[in-house]
Amino acid sequence: MKVQIKILCLSLFVLSGCAIMKSKQLTVRMKNSLEKSDYFNSHFTGFSLYDPLLDQYLYEWNADKYFNLASNTKLLTYYAGLKLLGDSIPALKYRTQNDTLFFTGTGDPSFLNIVFKDQPTFEFLKDRKEDLVYVSPLFYDRSQAAGWTWEDYEYYYQPERSGFPIYGNEVSFVYDSTTKVFQVLPTFFKDYTEILSETNSSPQRIKNINSFNYKPDTSRSQHKNRVPFIVSDELIVELLSDTLNKELSWLDTRYMDFPNTFYSMPSKRLYAYMLKASDNLIAEHLHYLICTQMGLAMRSSTIREYVKRNFFQDVKNQPIWKDGSGLSRYNLATPRFMIELLVKIGREVDMDELKSMLAIGGVDGTIRHWYKANEGESPFVFAKTGTLSNNHNLTGVITTRSGRNLFFSFMNNNYSGRSSPVKSQMEKVLRMIHEEY
Repeated sequence: MKVQIKILCLSLFVLSGCAIMKSKQLTVRMKNSLEKSDYFNSHFTGFSLYDPLLDQYLYEWNADKYFNLASNTKLLTYYAGLKLLGDSIPALKYRTQNDTLFFTGTGDPSFLNIVFKDQPTFEFLKDRKEDLVYVSPLFYDRSQAAGWTWEDYEYYYQPERSGFPIYGNEVSFVYDSTTKVFQVLPTFFKDYTEILSETNSSPQRIKNINSFNYKPDTSRSQHKNRVPFIVSDELIVELLSDTLNKELSWLDTRYMDFPNTFYSMPSKRLYAYMLKASDNLIAEHLHYLICTQMGLAMRSSTIREYVKRNFFQDVKNQPIWKDGSGLSRYNLATPRFMIELLVKIGREVDMDELKSMLAIGGVDGTIRHWYKANEGESPFVFAKTGTLSNNHNLTGVITTRSGRNLFFSFMNNNYSGRSSPVKSQMEKVLRMIHEEY
């Protein structure tokens, strides 16, 4: 028995020694690749690499400096959901009274959203025999968050926030390969849309009116063939009446109690789509779903403040957190904080689940065209991107050939030009870590 213990201790000592040696070699390579790089020194770059098994930072550069987060912010939203939302998405709050069903919104972004084919909430409302009354949700935020770019109101990535999202709060232009025409969904907006003959231009909307000009382009990605519409309670009732094919009434009150909750789908399904596709609508509305779960009125700041106060009190470099999606230019955090956040997420889910939630290099999501594994090898980058003009970040897990899962956060702010050269240089660094550690 004593011999076995000695052998075990010796093995651990050797493994630890090898890890230290590899870490030192890695530090030298990383300094040459980053700190001495003319390219990465041409803009603001930060990096942090951490081994969760050893509980050890392997390399850091500008790790305590604050960077614009962009969509890396969605990792904070993911963590908030893991801590506070529960396993299922609350889709409706409702009560029945005699022959009437009163219902209100919870912030569920999946309702009639084109990316989710199954629609249990729609089926629930369609099959009810009672008269339906829509009650205005307890929603107190503005449709756009502080720090959002006002002129992006008509672009697919900036739909409005609301207490009862419907159709993703966007008009979708879907190409029918059989008829070779674009369909307007929901069809309610067909009469408010002018189809133009010119091509190679994004769909457009007049700023303060739900009136659209659309120029068909089959080469455009499906998600780019969407335009946000202006949300209002009146419009929601019209859309619901049109889609359900039954008349609805509308009640604007803040004093109704809703004892029942209808749940739509597993929370993990929303998390995965948000993180892989970097979906801003889902990210924003996860905050409102958490509010509903906690019995609170829908204010995004309530959740951000609660998470920071209750779960980030041990964090040295507190994030500046202004929305759920990362559209706000005010979101700031350090690479070291992002590592601490991954460690906290790792306490809620195991490594395999975390990797499955994130975009996979060369496989899916926002990095399907980057970080592709060599022929015959498994994927090695699992991460959340974060991109705004002149900013590109990547935070997640890198799996090495030796089988280690390392946390990393790689941030690039204030570069000039496109993001492709940044990604190319980042890929060289991450591939080197994968191959040599």
